[in-house]
Amino acid sequence: MQALSVPTHFRIIAHRGASGYAPENTLAAFRQAVAMGVSEVEFDIQLSKDGALVVIHDATLDRFGFPNRAVAEMTLAELKSLDMGSWFDGGGFAGERIVTVSEIFDAFGEGFVYHAEIKAPSHALADDLLALVEDRGYRDRVIVTSFDYDILLYVRAQAPAQRVGWLVSEGGFSVENVEKAVAAGFFQFCPRADEMTPDRVADAKSRIPEIRAHGVKTKADVAQAVAAECDGMTVNWPDWLTAG
Repeated sequence: MQALSVPTHFRIIAHRGASGYAPENTLAAFRQAVAMGVSEVEFDIQLSKDGALVVIHDATLDRFGFPNRAVAEMTLAELKSLDMGSWFDGGGFAGERIVTVSEIFDAFGEGFVYHAEIKAPSHALADDLLALVEDRGYRDRVIVTSFDYDILLYVRAQAPAQRVGWLVSEGGFSVENVEKAVAAGFFQFCPRADEMTPDRVADAKSRIPEIRAHGVKTKADVAQAVAAECDGMTVNWPDWLTAG
C-alpha cells in the first residue's frame, strides 16, 4: 500500500517514536521519526523508585529481557544500566537506554509536539510533569494523555490551560464517554482506530476540539480512521501516512 495522504492539519504521531522501525520509547525511535519527517511523537511516562520521569510503557521489564523487574522498584541509575535495544530486530540497536522526559526535551526541543501519556497514574507524576512542562515553556507543545480519567481531571485542576487527551479502551467510543470528555473540558478524545466511523467522529468533533485514534495495528485500521475524518492518530509506522 502506498502511503495514505491525509490533510495537512492531520496529526501523524509516531507512537513511542517510530517504534515499528526502532525499539520503542528510545532515542533511536524518536530519531527515526525525525528522519521520516514526523513532527509529533507519543511516549509513556512512569516514575522510577527515586522519582524520575522515565519513558517506558510496561510496568515490568519482562518483555525487554529483564524478568521480575518492576520500573517503580528501580532507581533511575538501575534503569539506565539496562540495554533496551538488544531485544529489537535481532539486536541491531544494542546499547539503547531508558531515557527521561527531560532528556527527550533536551534532544529534540521544539522539533516535536509531544503527546505525553501518564502510564502509571499518580498525583506526584502529574505534578512533576506539569512543573517540567511549565519550566520548559512547552505548555503549547505538550498534550498530556492517559487512559485514567481521574488523573486527567487532576491535571486539568492543576493546570486548566494544559491540553489533555483521554484514551479509551475497546468499546470506549460511546455516547456516555463523549459526554464525560465534554463535561471535563478535554481537548482530545482518543478512541481505537477500529471503532471510528464517520457518524461517530462527526458527532464527537461537534463537541470536542479533536478526535484522535490509537490502537493502530494494520493498514486497514489506518484507512478506517482516516476515512472517518478524525484529526490524527498514533502509529508505529508513521511512513504509512503522508500529509499534503
